[in-house]
Amino acid sequence: MRLSEMRTEVTPQKINKVMESRFGFQIDYDNLTYAKAQRLSKALGENIVSIKKSFGAHTAEKNAKYMELMLVKEGIDKWMGSEQGLFESEMGRSEAVLAAKDIVDSIQDMLEKISKVQNEQVPALIDTIRDQIGSEQAEAFKGAISPTLAELYTALSQARETSDTSVRVLSGETPPATDMSLGGADAGMPGAEMDPMAAEPAAPEGMDSDFDADGFDATDAAAGGEEELGRERR
Repeated sequence: MRLSEMRTEVTPQKINKVMESRFGFQIDYDNLTYAKAQRLSKALGENIVSIKKSFGAHTAEKNAKYMELMLVKEGIDKWMGSEQGLFESEMGRSEAVLAAKDIVDSIQDMLEKISKVQNEQVPALIDTIRDQIGSEQAEAFKGAISPTLAELYTALSQARETSDTSVRVLSGETPPATDMSLGGADAGMPGAEMDPMAAEPAAPEGMDSDFDADGFDATDAAAGGEEELGRERR
């Protein structure tokens, strides 16, 4: 069977059935990650090119190893096409969470600057005013600036705490409070989800987990000769 004969309604699942019947294994798409699929597709493509160089394009099409590689790559590429939207959505979500965390960090920076002004700059300035202008003016300045800075510090502290809590809810680290403006008691924020890039796919039976040279080596394929696709593999 040629790939061109399957193209009207080709899906990873249909390709899996062909691989199971023809070559005795399937791809475990349930445990395959997008990043892993990209690496596999690249490696398979390189091996396919090697076989073509060894046999020639027309002769390679009759080689069972070549067909095996082509089917696996076709299935993985189709799977990546269907999963790309989900992958991009997850990437966008991560970028949004990181942007929200940047806001928390910015507020923290302002908080630290105000603390430095309160504890270092203002006392030194008051001493200078006392020495250069007079004690009365120094106390007047202190009475005016200190409450203002204290209020600003308190407001920034509250802002940092609120924004940090909001980011934790956004990223799924903590459940939303019922009285928060993010949606109230009826708004269901998602909990922490498994990182889709964390799990490694289980290797198909009879193949190693990376589909590397041990499973799809172009040199091994070339050494096997021109095995006709219609013959059963032993």
